[in-house]
Amino acid sequence: MAKEKTPSFIIDVELKGKNRDLLMIESELEINRVIYNTSLGEYLKREKQMKRTKRYKKLVRISRALKAHLSKNSNKEKMEYFQNEKKNLSLEFKKLREEFGLTEYSMHQYIKEVRNHFNGKINSIIAQKTATRAWNTIKKKVFCKAKKVVFVKRGEMDSFEGKNNETGWRFIAGKVVSKERVFALKVKEMDMYLKEAFHLLNSQQIFQYKNIDGETVTDLYRVKYVRILKRIVRGMIRFYAQLVCAGYPPVKRDRKTGQVKYPLGKGPVGTDIGTSSIAVSGTTKVLLKNLAENIKKVNQVQRKIWLYNRKLDRSKRATNPLNYNEAGRIRKGKKKWEFSKNYKKLKAQLNELHRKLALYRKFSHQYEANRMVMLGDIFYIEEMNFKALQKRAKKTEVSEKTGKYKKKKRFGKTISRRSPAAFVSILSRKVTALGGTFIKVKTSSFKASQYDHKADKCKKKKLKERWHIFDDGTKVQRDLYSAFLLMNSDLLGLKSDRTSCLNVFEQFLKFHEEEIKKIENENEVILNSGIKLKVKKTATYAA
Repeated sequence: MAKEKTPSFIIDVELKGKNRDLLMIESELEINRVIYNTSLGEYLKREKQMKRTKRYKKLVRISRALKAHLSKNSNKEKMEYFQNEKKNLSLEFKKLREEFGLTEYSMHQYIKEVRNHFNGKINSIIAQKTATRAWNTIKKKVFCKAKKVVFVKRGEMDSFEGKNNETGWRFIAGKVVSKERVFALKVKEMDMYLKEAFHLLNSQQIFQYKNIDGETVTDLYRVKYVRILKRIVRGMIRFYAQLVCAGYPPVKRDRKTGQVKYPLGKGPVGTDIGTSSIAVSGTTKVLLKNLAENIKKVNQVQRKIWLYNRKLDRSKRATNPLNYNEAGRIRKGKKKWEFSKNYKKLKAQLNELHRKLALYRKFSHQYEANRMVMLGDIFYIEEMNFKALQKRAKKTEVSEKTGKYKKKKRFGKTISRRSPAAFVSILSRKVTALGGTFIKVKTSSFKASQYDHKADKCKKKKLKERWHIFDDGTKVQRDLYSAFLLMNSDLLGLKSDRTSCLNVFEQFLKFHEEEIKKIENENEVILNSGIKLKVKKTATYAA
């Protein structure tokens, strides 16, 4: 039976302590790195031994045959039979993994000797959690979600955590404690959010939530466990404590009035998320925005990153000329790389730029999410597999127009720069924390990009078609119309309610025209929107 999950939030605070105590954290990080790598290496050995057996090879052959049958057959009886066979096969695989110790808890026993090698310098619970991290890594390879695993290099382990607040690293009376070491927390006097969060923990206030069965459960605000984090900020090493707390995060309030800064609105809201932009349709307005673009510094940092990457490549080629062939490509085979002091300096500066960019992107997402929660209290959004969109296309296709091979790259860079999945996570967290509802609908069944509520039928559109044209000639932006259909979803979130769409469509058209005019007047480039501007803007590096 799966462990029941309670709603959680994280308090991220910098640690303040003696230099000697802070150096001990670095020592613990290194021990955890050794435990992680040792666990990962042992898992790889066990996996290799398992894959050599005849039993495993036979199960793989059966699995491939079942997959082929399931893709071809349309007969319901046969499909049910093959589905049952697939379930039995997964149980056989599970038994085989247990025999070879390819489980999470088998490693907890193995790492006891590794921990004793370091004279028990780290807590047993923390060592077990590090072994669990190794299991979560190898699990992706075992279940064919990754091709290989990567070991952590010396000095690159940046965090460790416990399982509870009773042993190891603990939060007690406003301080983080480990054995005899005590660390104070750096909290700003004007930080009302942190003060309210600590008040909820210290007073042990009650909160309620619904479990998997739909029953209302009462619990107390408390610290579940402590995570220690190492960050390099402006070239300086800093240590932070992340307090993982049970409950809902406190609401941000205005410093002067004390009122809720971003209150939850009323009514349904449809959200159509893309790889680089987002369309929102509410009862009071519609929005069409680029993701991660509210802060102008984003484009400046993107430009600097591009320049630093070019500098690093030139330095790398200058110090390792024998590792490249005549065409300038990296030659095959074993190579030894040497890096200059200037290269290492540039690398550190590039890492700092990436840290800043991640912060700017996060602030931009939070800014947009805070304003979106005021539009309504029931949010509908389509499920999107952004990880699949990052991958290169498998099929090799030839263009009909040019006769050349089509590029296999898809949306990897765009997703990396815009982080749409992170935005969805931030928005859902804020909506649920304020007491709203966040519903994810299935893209395949809802068909928001295909449905026409006037004709009451679905029609497939090409990706390049950015406008939806009705039979009467009315023209609406495709993403905004998808958001409108999502806003008028039925109670189960399976399809659009046609009656509701017909009732509020005229109002939507009014908001739609206002938003399009606003974009045109401000001369704002909305990526992949199909909106043509009168004065064209130059391309930016954050596209």
